[in-house]
Amino acid sequence: MQSFILGAGLGTRLMPLTSLLPKPLIPVFQQPMAELLLDYHYEAGIREFIINTSHLALCWDRAFPEHQWRGCPIRFSYELTPLDSGGGIRKILPLIDKDSPLLVQNGDILTDLPLQQLIAAHKASGAMVTLALRSKDGNRNVGFDETAGRVTDMRHLLGKDKGTCQFAGIYIMEPAIADLFPDEETFSIVPVWIELIRRGQIAGALFDEARWYEPGTPAAYLDMMLDLPKGDRNRIHPTAQIDSASIVCPQTVIGENATVPEETTLTECLVWPNTAVPPGDHSRRIFTPHFSVDA
Repeated sequence: MQSFILGAGLGTRLMPLTSLLPKPLIPVFQQPMAELLLDYHYEAGIREFIINTSHLALCWDRAFPEHQWRGCPIRFSYELTPLDSGGGIRKILPLIDKDSPLLVQNGDILTDLPLQQLIAAHKASGAMVTLALRSKDGNRNVGFDETAGRVTDMRHLLGKDKGTCQFAGIYIMEPAIADLFPDEETFSIVPVWIELIRRGQIAGALFDEARWYEPGTPAAYLDMMLDLPKGDRNRIHPTAQIDSASIVCPQTVIGENATVPEETTLTECLVWPNTAVPPGDHSRRIFTPHFSVDA
């Protein structure tokens, strides 16, 4: 199976941070978020990756200069302007195996939901598409018949079910759904899904026990960083220079080659790599090499 990470969005809600990097490349602990997504797919057995790009596309070449991850190829699909959730898939059709399902994930979602279970659910369903769903939190606008394992409505567009579940930003599709694509270059995948729902061809799988994060705003990004388990990650990079007279709370994350001067207190802050923090008492603030943002 191949995977497709949607990385061509503009990240407008995360501005001004996304004026420096595409959202999937923002730092999470000591690495770009996209590396965590690739590792997540790799651990599920996937060995071929596709990522679409648009906004600040050159940043992807700097992040992955050899166009590979852990020895596996990454193919980039550049969009001059974002082609939306459907147009992006149409553009990569020449790159995918038409005989195998494709795993698709929003590039701004971090989760630990078990991908192998989603893959197994898709194979067992016989459906054209299988959505990962959550029945708590967020915008629960997906109707789902858990007994039948089928999605019954989305955004109440069919007038059947106002929804009890949230789409978790990950799904598996059969390439044959391209037969339903409109002629437009830029289009949303939702109308295609609505037609498949009418045909009983969209399955769902619930993953309420999984951790799930969408760092859509600076505040949500910082909350994610504070909530993620440390595990084997370093909250403070070994090359960071922190004055012995400064105070750094345990949850603060400080990146590579960052500097924290004396007479400085950092409480629940995030410091990007190569950033000089100004002196003072700071709380719930994100520091970058060029500016800082309240979160």
